[in-house]
Amino acid sequence: MENTIKRMAKRLGATSVEAIGHDARFAVVGPTGARLTVSVEGQQQRLMAVLNDPTGVTRCSIDVAPVSRVVEDESVDGRVTVMVQRMAIQIDSQPTLAIEINSIDND
Repeated sequence: MENTIKRMAKRLGATSVEAIGHDARFAVVGPTGARLTVSVEGQQQRLMAVLNDPTGVTRCSIDVAPVSRVVEDESVDGRVTVMVQRMAIQIDSQPTLAIEINSIDND
């Protein structure tokens, strides 16, 4: 899980990763001043993220578990997709910070 967190932080453009045991957090600041703060609890496979706009207003907050995998999308710079049960959560850092949640149909 530690390697996944480091790769995720690098892909999104975080400047540093703080880690204590299985838990880690990092932040990404977008070109317009928006801020994405991500926290991962490795043992619980839990992802928490907060997206604030440039004025500090929270635009999106997620708290999901269990994370089954994290996928790097090579076709889109600055994107990772977090898979949680029947959801695909796309986190983008380019061209702007964004979080998009999609359901996955198994039909």
